[in-house]
Amino acid sequence: MTIRNDDELREAVNEASELIQQIQDYVGRDFSKPAKVRFPRGYLRTAAESRRRVKFLADTTLRSNIAYTIQLADVQHWILNRTDLSGIAREMVIKLQMFLLGTIIESVTKNYLHGRCGGNFCRRTQYLLDNCLIDTELKTDIDWLWDIRNNMHLFQLDDIEWSSTHYTIANHNRAVRAFRKLLVALGAS
Repeated sequence: MTIRNDDELREAVNEASELIQQIQDYVGRDFSKPAKVRFPRGYLRTAAESRRRVKFLADTTLRSNIAYTIQLADVQHWILNRTDLSGIAREMVIKLQMFLLGTIIESVTKNYLHGRCGGNFCRRTQYLLDNCLIDTELKTDIDWLWDIRNNMHLFQLDDIEWSSTHYTIANHNRAVRAFRKLLVALGAS
């Protein structure tokens, strides 16, 4: 079946959703049954494409590791945009997306500033600002993302995590914009 219009799209989505639910109802959590659904090809960016996004980094191993992490982020992004996952489960996928972006930004700034500015994350972002490599808004956004990324240390959290308002689509989009702006800023310098 080839989808040619929005009506056919709705019909295909309903049919696929129904079939996936039937598969789940039948197999439950029995992982011995052959019940893998094919992940759609063409959604994940290639590692080569993602390596090009960080070609300004000197470390080829880091460029590859970032590329693979971006592929993981693409898998999660597909789940966020192509499923009706909701509630705490959706927030935790958003959380993981933001953690990945914060971790990539940490690695990018550390590698990019190697030999010029060491120290902690905020010292590096201050250096980037002081040397006109990023603007105040971008520094604020990547420092904010770093603070959220540090929520990965569960033992340090004062509150129940899902009572927080960190893991929203609006914050996810803010994190993605900050990540993209940083890559552009460092790639252009």
